[in-house]
Amino acid sequence: MKLFIPVILIAFFLLSGCSSAGKKNKINPNDLNYVTAPGSSGDLTADLTLSADPVKQIVNAQLKLTNGGAQSLNIGEVAIATIEGIRALPINAFAPFSLAAGKDSTLNLKFNPINDLNIYRVTGMPGSLKPDYSLSVTYTAAVTANPAPLVLQAHLDKDDFTSYKSKFVKPITGFSFNTKAGFNEQEKKYLEKLKDVGQTPFVYLSDQEIAVSGLNFQLKSYYTRDTLHADLFIVNHSSFEVKLSVDSLDIITAGKPQAGETKTTSIEKITGSQQYPTMIAKDDRQLIHFKKYMKITNPKTDTLTFKLNSAFMLKGGKRLFTEDVQLLPKQF
Repeated sequence: MKLFIPVILIAFFLLSGCSSAGKKNKINPNDLNYVTAPGSSGDLTADLTLSADPVKQIVNAQLKLTNGGAQSLNIGEVAIATIEGIRALPINAFAPFSLAAGKDSTLNLKFNPINDLNIYRVTGMPGSLKPDYSLSVTYTAAVTANPAPLVLQAHLDKDDFTSYKSKFVKPITGFSFNTKAGFNEQEKKYLEKLKDVGQTPFVYLSDQEIAVSGLNFQLKSYYTRDTLHADLFIVNHSSFEVKLSVDSLDIITAGKPQAGETKTTSIEKITGSQQYPTMIAKDDRQLIHFKKYMKITNPKTDTLTFKLNSAFMLKGGKRLFTEDVQLLPKQF
């Protein structure tokens, strides 16, 4: 028995020493709980608790900051980043503040990080959560001092990440413009015959964008659960107006529309007249939200058609686009 008690004590201290290298935070059993460790920079120390909602893909951070110095510290920015360097700022309210000497402050912050730039560029979705994040705090010791960083690391256990991927990460299909179907040439020839554009016709089609004589269109879309979601962001840098025909704007499968297909379209006018949301004047910016229930037989290979031909009209009832645009699937 005399030998047994010291063995227990030695084991206890060994385990306690190991835990200082990193702790696994337990907040909500349904969340992903990351392993973190305290950190310090100058007079500023930080203790981080990080978790993520696997369904909403929101990362929650509880951050305790302590000023161990004799002068106040100005906390300027808190950001989260992937190992690829993609940064995100809090989506809830955060403002720079002063942390007095000898005081501490606990922040509860939420982040919606973009985890994969390619997925985001095509679909507008952030991509699946990462197993590793870093959280940085930028601060100054005085108003005139250069900003200094304090960086904390967060890591998800391998088994937890594997379980998350098997339960929540599913293939997603987005769509891009077909740039090899001669759209640029046909549209430019068409615009050269019009006088309404008021400038030398310019046309450029890339995977996700269309530029037509100062009008820029950017598409993000994804297909899931028999529903297509699409956002079309429009900026008018031209000198002419364009009118949107909401009923004519559509995305269809090959052949005739299928029975039961229903679509909803809404306009979010970011800048410009709110009284006339379908008019896109110079310097206007707007976002068209499109949602349609539709059956795509094989999302990996089936193409779609973006019906633009009659959707954007110039004055005198003339069309901006001479033809529709084919959409090619991209699966992630």
